[in-house]
Amino acid sequence: MKLGKNMRILGFLLVSLLLVAMLKGGLREQSDSSGTKTDRLPETVLIDDFSSVKSSRISGAKWEFVRDRATGGSSAGAIELTKHDGRPCLHMTGSVSPQDKDGFIQARLSLISKRRNFDAGMFKGIRLRVKGNGQPYAVHLRTAETKLRWQFYQADFATNGKWQDIVIPFARFKPTSLVSPLDATSIRSIAIAATARESRADIFVDEIAFYGDEIMYKKLTAAEERVIIHKGTERPFSGKYDKHFEKGVYACKRCGARLYESSAKFDSGCGWPSFDDELPGAVKRIPDRDGIRTEITCAKCGGHLGHVFTGERLTAKNVRHCVNSISMDFIPADEVKTERAIFASGCFWGTEYHLQKAPGVISTAVGYTGGHVPNPTYKQVCTDRTGHAEAVEVVYDPATTSYENLARLFFETHDFTQLNRQGPDIGTQYRSAIFYLDEEQKQTAEELIKILKEKGFAVKTELTKATKFWPAELYHQDYYKKTGKTPYCHVYRKIF
Repeated sequence: MKLGKNMRILGFLLVSLLLVAMLKGGLREQSDSSGTKTDRLPETVLIDDFSSVKSSRISGAKWEFVRDRATGGSSAGAIELTKHDGRPCLHMTGSVSPQDKDGFIQARLSLISKRRNFDAGMFKGIRLRVKGNGQPYAVHLRTAETKLRWQFYQADFATNGKWQDIVIPFARFKPTSLVSPLDATSIRSIAIAATARESRADIFVDEIAFYGDEIMYKKLTAAEERVIIHKGTERPFSGKYDKHFEKGVYACKRCGARLYESSAKFDSGCGWPSFDDELPGAVKRIPDRDGIRTEITCAKCGGHLGHVFTGERLTAKNVRHCVNSISMDFIPADEVKTERAIFASGCFWGTEYHLQKAPGVISTAVGYTGGHVPNPTYKQVCTDRTGHAEAVEVVYDPATTSYENLARLFFETHDFTQLNRQGPDIGTQYRSAIFYLDEEQKQTAEELIKILKEKGFAVKTELTKATKFWPAELYHQDYYKKTGKTPYCHVYRKIF
């Protein structure tokens, strides 16, 4: 009996130590059950959220205000822990002296613990949530390489007077008075800085973290946690979006992923916001715990949204997503940031079929581009004399997906080794082509084509500067959605 009791105590102590180790985070190597190393990135590890709960922080040190006294400047300011818009924040104010080109003010946090620098080598970069006064700011990192006061690694970011989620990969940090690139395995301190500009600094920092995965969860109130985390339900007719019909996009309250366009919203009279369609890949359906209903959650973070119902015949799509207002944020149409991409891979029905289902895609349109005939018709393009390709224009959320992700999917859903054809469809209008909109898209496409050639593929994909995109006739739009059929010459296959 005594031995059993001692074993239980020992087990409790081991579990406690394991939990502490997990909270510390930042481990460079993780092992699976066989003891071998894995390359899975650790989840986001909080540096500070400025709340009263300190257990999740990687450092117990205090933030300090630093100005440019060392270089003879006259910048001035202060930092304080405060509350703004209901959020506990770090607030930095002050001015940077124009008299000194190296002037700065910054809020700095030491990451040294037990005389060791912080190892962030398994993370991708820095995420922070800020509200600035429209002036540019920067994140400064000091490492084991920064021996002198004026040495650091800097990444700039812009502010717009509203709350923003800033994502800064380590690759964006540029050395100042150093030659070597940033080594994230030995970080001594991190700072939010206003540098070398004649301006007033006024910035709130809500959260700052090292990120490894692609999700940075927002802080939730107790009421939000009850619904989003613990799968509760708000009272009917109490949510702020029940009778809300402004143009824009509804996003997940927890992770910010975009869920629904306002065009899909309708008044069902049920007391909760109702939608008859979601953005591609945004919502996950799972059996409810009651064994009857179907729960819907955010596909990105798993946050509870509500339930989905079919067969009610309230709209032509015969679907109703019944969503808690408290699970969402609304982004007005004039604040929705989107980017475009144009791809051609044979019959545009099949190209659209795969691209419109990709996470982060807001909308797609099939059409014609790359030719010399203005406002062409389908009949004209089919003659193979207009120079146009059947193509798809994709509008996507850059916060959820990337151009590279979409370009990889483009290659993986058609045979890019065929010239001027795709399956049974023959002609230049069915060619494989990427119509890039800027040099960054061009470079991304070139890198992917290089990878494919190194894998031994005879790539026939054309890489061309985008010109006017002419939308196709209405009966071509969303063809497979309307008909319920599937593509005859576009099949997904893993390549990269």
